[in-house]
Amino acid sequence: MNNDKAQIMEPPGRQSGMTLIEILVTVIVLSIGLLGMASLTVGSLKNNQGAFLRTQATILAYDMADRMRSNTAEAISGSYDNASTTSAPSAPTCGAKGCTGAERVAADIQAWKQQIEGASGNMAMLPGGEGAISGGGGPTNAGNTFAITITWKEDRWNETKGTMSTEDQQTVVEFTL
Repeated sequence: MNNDKAQIMEPPGRQSGMTLIEILVTVIVLSIGLLGMASLTVGSLKNNQGAFLRTQATILAYDMADRMRSNTAEAISGSYDNASTTSAPSAPTCGAKGCTGAERVAADIQAWKQQIEGASGNMAMLPGGEGAISGGGGPTNAGNTFAITITWKEDRWNETKGTMSTEDQQTVVEFTL
């Protein structure tokens, strides 16, 4: 009789830990997720910048409307009609002695230009910003309705081209004196 015992193979013990391939796959999945989150963050910052610029444009338009309301006689007579920051008059030097209504118009438009364009070393509130006032029409305009238009340049994602492009944006505020 043969006393040799048959050797029985035992299954290997349970594996513990992770293999290098599993770790590599985990790192790749996490990297893709983090890149996606970074992309969303950049997109939200761009949208936030656009909202900020629209808010600034609205504030500047209402600022000019308030200036016109405080100088109603000149606004109704047409002194603000067709005013623009691109052709703003030079600021009068009437500060210490007080300004006439017409001088106040020139001072208002010049101050508005400086706010929008950042003249005199001020930081521009709107990149490539311009302001214009239309309407009024002088005493013949019974309603004395004015439109204040603020235009600026904003970087936006162009879906068709798949690139960033600079586009003109515009805010219009209409009011009646």
